[in-house]
Parts: sequence; C-alpha cells; structure tokens
Amino acid sequence: MHFSIPETEVRSDENGSTYVAYNIHVNGVLHCRVRYSQLLGLHEQIKKEYGNNVVPAFPPKKIFTLTPAEVDQRREQLEKYMQAVRQDPILGSSEMFNSFLRKAQQETQQIPTEEVQLEIYLSNGQKVKVNILTSDQTEDVLEAVASKLDLPDELVGYFSLFLVQERGDGGCTCEYNI
Repeated sequence: MHFSIPETEVRSDENGSTYVAYNIHVNGVLHCRVRYSQLLGLHEQIKKEYGNNVVPAFPPKKIFTLTPAEVDQRREQLEKYMQAVRQDPILGSSEMFNSFLRKAQQETQQIPTEEVQLEIYLSNGQKVKVNILTSDQTEDVLEAVASKLDLPDELVGYFSLFLVQERGDGGCTCEYNI
C-alpha cells in the first residue's frame, strides 16, 4: 500500500474559517482528506502508545499562517510521515492507524455508518445472511460469519471470504480474496 499526498485544498469549516486539507491517496486513489490537526492527533496517540523512539518525525506546528511554499513543504513532510508509519510493521498494521484512516475515509466520502445485511454464499451452495456495519473491516465480517456458522475459533484461520459480483446474465465473478 503506497501513501502519497499529491495535493492540498483550502477548505472552509462550519464557522466559515479556512484551513488547508491534505488529500491522502492510497495506491494513487484519493482515500481521505484530513487537516494537519487530525494528523497531529494521530501522531500524539501513536507516541503515547508506542513511545517517542518508535515514531517517525512529524512536521512542527506553526504559530502564523503558512505561506504557499510552507504548505507545500508541510505536505511533503506529512507524506513522508505517513509513508514511514505505514512501512513500520508495528505502526502500519496497528488498529489505531487503520481506524484513523477508516474514520477519515468515512468523513471524506460522507459514508454513514449503518447496519446492513450481507449475503454470504458458502461453497456447498447454501447462503447465510449476517448483519454488519458499513464501517466494519474484513476481520469483523469474518467474525460475524464464523459466529453465524458456529465455526470453532481454531478453524477460523482456514476460512476465507471472497468478494463476488453478480453479472447481468445471472452469473457472477469472483473479484478477489479479502
């Protein structure tokens, strides 16, 4: 997974105040739009949880409004920061980091968290339905399916989920293993 911050945007909040938003792309596609203060909050959480010696350098706060050159410099520094966090085996796979990205994506895309019913097709031709939240991760879906099937915990590791898309001709295609 490659992180980049190729651009910034000047946006307005609810109060009409302007701020710089950093557009975080994952593998070349816009994933989320965040403020410096949100990334600073993530950085502080990571420092608190993992300690100063593990956390990569973070661009410092500035008291005065940034010039366009300073905004671009901060953008580059934030991009390097996000790449460093993602590349660290502990930080990049942490629930804290992934939860931050998920929440930021939901806010950016304005995706409401709601309960939905998901149809799971089993290899024996049967189908079960599980209730999940639109914000659930793959592990949450797998846990819900395992629970529905009364699958013992020690067997869950042998179970896989595949994203299947129905075609117009009544058939379906398997997109990928999740």
